[in-house]
Amino acid sequence: MNRFFRLYIFVFIAAGICMPAISFAGERQKRPAPRNFPKPFTVMVPVRDGKKLAADVFLPSDEGKFPTIFIFTPYSRKRLTAAVPYAAKKSRLLDREHYVFVCADWRGFYGSKAAAVQSKKGPFKQVGEDGHDIVEWIAKQKWSNGKVGMWGASALGVAQYQTAVEKPPHLVCIVPVVARYGVSYEESFHGGVLKYSHVFTRDQVGFEGSAEKIKKQPVYGRWWKFVERLTTRDIGKLDIPVFVIGGWYDIDTEPVMKVFELIRKDAGDEARKNVRMLIGPWDHCDAAAGKLKVGELKFPKAEKVSEREAHRFFNYWMRGMKDNGWGNESTIRYFQMGERKWYKLDSWPPKGITDKTFYIRAGGELSSEPENSSEVEPDTYKFDPSDPSPTIGGLNLASPWKRDGLKVATGPKDQRSKVESRKDCFTYTTEKLGKNLAVKGIVKVKLFVSSDRKDTDFMVRLSDVYPDNRSMLITDGAHRMRYRNSMIREDFMKPGGIYEVTVRLSCTAHTFLAGHRVRIIVSSSNFPRFAVNPNDGGHFLEKDKKGLVATNSIYHDATYKSLLILPVAGTAKK
Repeated sequence: MNRFFRLYIFVFIAAGICMPAISFAGERQKRPAPRNFPKPFTVMVPVRDGKKLAADVFLPSDEGKFPTIFIFTPYSRKRLTAAVPYAAKKSRLLDREHYVFVCADWRGFYGSKAAAVQSKKGPFKQVGEDGHDIVEWIAKQKWSNGKVGMWGASALGVAQYQTAVEKPPHLVCIVPVVARYGVSYEESFHGGVLKYSHVFTRDQVGFEGSAEKIKKQPVYGRWWKFVERLTTRDIGKLDIPVFVIGGWYDIDTEPVMKVFELIRKDAGDEARKNVRMLIGPWDHCDAAAGKLKVGELKFPKAEKVSEREAHRFFNYWMRGMKDNGWGNESTIRYFQMGERKWYKLDSWPPKGITDKTFYIRAGGELSSEPENSSEVEPDTYKFDPSDPSPTIGGLNLASPWKRDGLKVATGPKDQRSKVESRKDCFTYTTEKLGKNLAVKGIVKVKLFVSSDRKDTDFMVRLSDVYPDNRSMLITDGAHRMRYRNSMIREDFMKPGGIYEVTVRLSCTAHTFLAGHRVRIIVSSSNFPRFAVNPNDGGHFLEKDKKGLVATNSIYHDATYKSLLILPVAGTAKK
């Protein structure tokens, strides 16, 4: 691996790693047969340093000048555009009648591999400059009307932000999907625990070595703060309309929401006024298409909404279709799971949110009333790092990770057989709800715990228990005990001492329907979503090491009131 690739790996840890899925399944209504579109052709686009980047061009069937949707990818332009010739039949977004599509490989990747250089600018700057040059090359072509937009998910979305801050004159708008701007500690760590499958999957798809670099920075210290400032400082240069798309089961839900707020606060005037956000019930790899089925549930009202709305956004800004309603569209639209409805609002979180508390009680109860006795025994389990609780669905990538024959998947999945049946966790459940309970925001679980080890983890999964007893995962979180007081300072436990820790779950929007129950699952592992704590004071469980078995306890008496805090909304505008 040359030095250029190492430079990419060092900083481009922010890039998502899943190639976006475009909906290629036929739509329900009958679509016309595809026109006789010209065959795509490959060009080597010259950039400012004299190098050339590989790009495939897809033209409409008619001659003329058209707006262009530009896709800039590190995951092979050939794979991404395999179905583009049949877009008229398969996808609303890939409108080949009215747009030219240009898909290019990043410098140093696939068809652009020969353009790799030992750049001192850093990968963000390099991708942005290359994107700028391709945009301006597009604008000069005889088939271009001078208007260019960008689209794509994950790393392709990161490339859009980096291109936009370079301010190419002919870039009109961008649609970054499940994409963050800049780098932050929280993208790779949650509560001080490494997002294991997320970080290591990056190594498997072209960013070799990034995981080991991240592992060397497990504490939120000066290094991370410097990187965060460095990689977000140019946001003020972003000054075009932006359509941000995210998913509740995406690995980057909160980074997506943060960049949306960053744009509204610090970007240029055009971006601040014209940024919009859409968040659906999707995972990382399928948000671009708005897949019907996520995990074990189907969401018909969200199917293909993301690609349909992206198309409407492009039509408004690039084809001048000012009567399509986009100009009056709400700032934020989000899908409320459980209810399975879309809501609109101007800012997040919604107004009128209040905390609803459920106390952990003996016998696995979640109750609105705490225990009234200090004699209640804690719930105690043994956590063996060599046999961690498995990840079953959730906020993951559709990755090739397997453990004991189990493939890690995404989205809402039943936790009963593989998680709740184990002896290394406790479940706490409410009675059946008498009315709907709408959760919107950050769920928190405050625990009073002890361990016979100086460090361990506590992890919480939130699930919706259906009338048929399915326990469907909604969101989760983790916290490493050495960081219970501060993310910048380690504070080890004394074995046997009782400590308070708050586990913060990833943001969600879910309604527990009447007749359903709220459940939390408390354990000390969730692998491979999160790295396994060796319980010996080390940061990571090294290969061929078993770690130490920890005896961990959860207290829930009148003195130590462990509890669940749900951000609950009243009536929202539909």
